[in-house]
Amino acid sequence: MGALQQDVLNCFDDLFLDFDSAASKLNIHVNQLYNFKRTGKIGFRTLLKLSQFFYKAKYHELMQEWCLKLTTTEAIKHAFEYAAIKRDIPLLEKLLKAHRMDSNLINYTQFYQVIYNYMLGEFRPQELRNYVNTLKCGKDKELKVLKDIFSCYCLYFENKYATIVEKASDIEKEIYELSDARKTFFKECYLIRLSEVFAPAYLYLKDLSKARRHAEFLFSSNLSAKTKSDGYYYMGVSFIEEDKKECLRYIRMSADEAKKTNDLRIAAEAKNTLKLVEGFYSYKEKGEIPQNLPTPKDMILGEKNLFLRYFQLIKDGTLSDLACAYSAFTQEFNFLFSSIVVGDMIDAGLDPLVAAPIKDIQLNYKGEEYFEKDFIGSFIYSGGSASGKFVN
Repeated sequence: MGALQQDVLNCFDDLFLDFDSAASKLNIHVNQLYNFKRTGKIGFRTLLKLSQFFYKAKYHELMQEWCLKLTTTEAIKHAFEYAAIKRDIPLLEKLLKAHRMDSNLINYTQFYQVIYNYMLGEFRPQELRNYVNTLKCGKDKELKVLKDIFSCYCLYFENKYATIVEKASDIEKEIYELSDARKTFFKECYLIRLSEVFAPAYLYLKDLSKARRHAEFLFSSNLSAKTKSDGYYYMGVSFIEEDKKECLRYIRMSADEAKKTNDLRIAAEAKNTLKLVEGFYSYKEKGEIPQNLPTPKDMILGEKNLFLRYFQLIKDGTLSDLACAYSAFTQEFNFLFSSIVVGDMIDAGLDPLVAAPIKDIQLNYKGEEYFEKDFIGSFIYSGGSASGKFVN
């Protein structure tokens, strides 16, 4: 009997649980569990559900052990994506070390090595494309989709928001073409990753209802503190023109969540972002750019940080300066910040009637998303007892 098989069966014995009740609560066929007892074969998503059934909110502790005991190529591929999307850097490092020499996984180890280095901040975000372009997928459809998604990450760092929506919508169709039931976990993870690019893209295109939908999706997905922090940030900025109190509430939640990552770089970024947003509102109220703002060296994106760019572009706040800032943001299709600048222009004396047509530009872009929150159930567990329900 394999180590993983023994671990799972011991959990059933230790907790006095039977297969039939477990299968009922997990929304799976009981034969999957009997087959696992007999052969040791089990789908990764079912294994994940079992860990949640046994350990509830602390299921990841169990998955950290089980991922390292997987023996089949297919299961190990799932483990790589699980560790990466949970942002469990130590687990991903262990998986990379354990399987680096496996010829059947060479494309996966190379791909997830890039993801590992990216999460560690080993290279600047703007350099991500250089690494993604070198990755090989062979005939692996899942890896090809993942590469396409990371190409969208690159587009984000290049401020190509409209292109993201168009490309990501095409990728979504690719995801649904992964029809094999064994690919369900990959499909769920990839849809979450799409939300990571859809949220900022829609935000800066000023399609706020869609931006908020994806932001909520991120912070309710129960993935990681970093994912929740990002979701709170996008939600907060979506209110920047409408509701100062609501905006700052979410940005503070983002900063608080970032502390839980135990990543000093991420925590500092969120803390400095809060300072920048507070500085933004100070400027709006007083007409002067605060002197104690974070600098480019304090931010992961450096001078490309949008709030720093905003302060740099508006300069002295003259209509001439603001017109240049408006032009810069509009050329990038960053309609959220161009709208903010139009508000500044009105404050500086521009006739509101003249400003109205250019303040709320809406872009007609190709792309439509189909997935709903309920489509993703691997990481969503509610309930603190054995009677808790699993989203399927």
